[in-house]
Amino acid sequence: MIETLGLYKILDRIGAGAMGDVYRARDTRLGRTVAITVLSPDIAGHPGRRERFVSEARVVATLSHPNIAALYEVGDEQGRLFLVCEFVPGETLRTVTSGRPMNPRRAIDLAVQIGDALADAHAEGIVHRDIKPDTIIVTPKGNAKILDFGLAAWTGSDAEREQVAGVARAAATAQSSVASTLRTVAYMSPEQALGEQVDQRTDIFSLGTVLFEMLTGALPFTATTSSALALQIVQAPAPAPSSVRKSLPQELDVIVGKALAKSLEQRYEAAATFAAELRSVAAILDVRNEGSEPASTLIALQRPQRSYVGWIVAAIVLALGAAAWVERGAIQAWLGR
Repeated sequence: MIETLGLYKILDRIGAGAMGDVYRARDTRLGRTVAITVLSPDIAGHPGRRERFVSEARVVATLSHPNIAALYEVGDEQGRLFLVCEFVPGETLRTVTSGRPMNPRRAIDLAVQIGDALADAHAEGIVHRDIKPDTIIVTPKGNAKILDFGLAAWTGSDAEREQVAGVARAAATAQSSVASTLRTVAYMSPEQALGEQVDQRTDIFSLGTVLFEMLTGALPFTATTSSALALQIVQAPAPAPSSVRKSLPQELDVIVGKALAKSLEQRYEAAATFAAELRSVAAILDVRNEGSEPASTLIALQRPQRSYVGWIVAAIVLALGAAAWVERGAIQAWLGR
């Protein structure tokens, strides 16, 4: 294993992907823990791919948002290309949910954080293109952090999408049971499934799918093969969240439905608008929760106050009575002199 890389001391290897091996390391200058991805020879060893990757990574490095894992540096150590990123402790959203529905208020809060981060990136012209529970970390403090921003083309996800898109366009039924491919395809937008041009609304569709899953514990579109799943995304209408989980507020049906619209024109134009409407529903839920306080609880809270006031009144009456008695006795004593 690599021991040092420039000014970074390698602590341990924490994973691997299409881009390369990932390590946890210590920045010896600043004393902070970072995540370093050492790029594979397929990228670093090819001059054209290397140049394009560095160019795209430098654009991503300009992003600064509390819900986006920061890219600190694109480094080169004796021909070895590497990325230095913020080390984000926590678990992926997929692990956090584990196929179970979340508390609606909590799900909305996470979706708002992700929406805010997307809005910030979209304002800089950067589209993630691979929003899914595996690229979202939930930190120990309960905050969402998006990983691999703007680098979907290098993570292997794009290759999987291209393979599926060709099948979807031809309406073929080729079989594919690779779990990683299904996990990628499940969060694709219709335009991605068809291999068409994408923009910021693609990320909104993917976030809508993530939100649907957080609310219901299920995906809006399901199939046993990647090609069949892609066709579902392109053709089948998305179900309302409340049709899957009856207790969900119906206000969410409209918002999720708009995020999952097949047509780009019918979908949210901006992630900021999506997040703003989710905040409105969150405020409604908060008011409902406050208004649903049991009457018995309110009575119980009021009883000690009434009892306390009663004791004060009783004490005042007794004090006045005692004063009157003392005054009466004093008058009688004076008359008897």
